[in-house]
Amino acid sequence: MSLDPSQVTITHSAQAEYLINIYGGLVSTFLASVYHAMEVLPDLKKDDILPYLDVLAQVKETDLLERFDVDIVARVHDVKERVRTLATHWYQIRIQELQSAPGVNRALPLLLMTDDLEKHAKALDKRFPEPILQHVPTSGGPRVGVDLVALLVEAVVPMFLHDLEASKKKLFEGSMNGPTPDVPIQDIFSLYRRTRTILEMFEAFCPE
Repeated sequence: MSLDPSQVTITHSAQAEYLINIYGGLVSTFLASVYHAMEVLPDLKKDDILPYLDVLAQVKETDLLERFDVDIVARVHDVKERVRTLATHWYQIRIQELQSAPGVNRALPLLLMTDDLEKHAKALDKRFPEPILQHVPTSGGPRVGVDLVALLVEAVVPMFLHDLEASKKKLFEGSMNGPTPDVPIQDIFSLYRRTRTILEMFEAFCPE
């Protein structure tokens, strides 16, 4: 029994369409994987997402994704918003843990928070010195990408400064209440120096 060639032959355009849809599906799947991998922030390691990034880079090299350009840009922005949300959540939980620890020294939780902020920012900067998911839209729009350390610092430093401002009066009162104050004066000076360091870090990672 012979088959009509028209029934079994896939045209070049149909093959290209099929391939484009396959690659589009791969991009969506691996971008979603990167999105969910952000859950461990700020302790994210390169190995947590490197397999996904490698596949995405290989797919992009095919130049078959122009049709999905808008979707890719939207997904990258989704990942950025996820990073901001998770960074905020991490800060809120961590500062609550520090402030709920026993003790009358109100400067200590803030000092420990500055240590945590600097430690995680430096670690992320070392692991991800360049933004991930960088993409240049074919429409000619600006390059997009996910700068993990900048997004972390951008989200949490203003929250720290807000908490510091809210504690200012009690910090001052605690440093003045008797010969053995609740807040040692050296901790006030340390907090001032550490806050300057955090602000310098913010300016370095978030210049705009």
